[in-house]
Amino acid sequence: MGEIIHPADIESELDRIWESFQGPNKMRASLFNLIIYTKKGQRYSYLKLVAKKIIEKFPSRIILITYDRYCKEHEIHTSASILTTNEGENEIACDLIEMDVCAKHHSRIPFILLPHISPDLPIYLVYANDPAQDNSTALELEKFADRVIFDSESASDLPAFARALLKHQRHSHTDIADLNWARTEEWRQLLTNVFRSPEDLAQLERATKISIHYNSRQTNYLHHTNIQSIYIQAWVAIQLNWEFTHLLKEGAVQIFSYKGEEGRVVRNSLHPVRVNTLPSGRILSIQIETMCAHHYYLCRSSASPHHVIIKKSSPKYCALPVHYVLERDKSGESLVKEVCHKGTSTHYINVLNMLKAMDQKELSTP
Repeated sequence: MGEIIHPADIESELDRIWESFQGPNKMRASLFNLIIYTKKGQRYSYLKLVAKKIIEKFPSRIILITYDRYCKEHEIHTSASILTTNEGENEIACDLIEMDVCAKHHSRIPFILLPHISPDLPIYLVYANDPAQDNSTALELEKFADRVIFDSESASDLPAFARALLKHQRHSHTDIADLNWARTEEWRQLLTNVFRSPEDLAQLERATKISIHYNSRQTNYLHHTNIQSIYIQAWVAIQLNWEFTHLLKEGAVQIFSYKGEEGRVVRNSLHPVRVNTLPSGRILSIQIETMCAHHYYLCRSSASPHHVIIKKSSPKYCALPVHYVLERDKSGESLVKEVCHKGTSTHYINVLNMLKAMDQKELSTP
């Protein structure tokens, strides 16, 4: 946080900064309001980095709010500054307003925030805390928003998280999204492309075993590394109309059992693997085996992790490997994707409906 100022002085401080910033090839810009609301802790630095990544593609007014329910001080700490990014020869400046609030003034956040929302621009709220926990201030902030972007990483209980988002979707006018769901987008597109032909899709429908390996390396701000792989396997099962039967653990491996056509048993297993070269939770490989002994193996290249090598084989043939290029993993990219999207994903809602009744003990991170 920069120099602490009184909340009433935020706009005048931004004007003062802008006056000193003006010059050739410099521009102050904002396409929307981005409100980031989180508890004070390890994730603050990460979320501020994400905000910087956002303005590289979408100049916006960023309001970063942190609160500490254990703090007993009476002051509200606010600051105003600018974030800059280069676009060719031009330097673009975006407003950054930070608020650090203690428990006593937590309920005042919406009133302090409202005068600093740029009018006539969309409002995106990143709610980086667990929506399953009661928070009346968060509910007030959501009333301002056109889209609320949640982060399932904050969820201590994934089924409770799913139920909270489904309740929100039923009762709120705002669209909802989830950063971990956005992080699975490219793998969902990859699977769609691999099984585009009627022949390959017919084989997928006869699958008996799907094995997913994911990066289980934890960081100070990412602990629930299995969520993306849970989303992927649930999405596949829903698309193929498999019926979930039970979930169990074998050591660190989670196994989701489904009933397919004619009572066929399908086992989706999630395998944690620690990798230091990729962000936590990212999918490393997906292997699919079918009743007819067809095998599909999609695995990141060890030399170029954003390249996926696709291998297909059957008792009668072995196809030449094909390369598929993913976007390079960067902090903030998932939020950029959700800002670009409109509406609430029906596929994501279907996944939440499947997860809401599962056993949290078995769903927890290995």
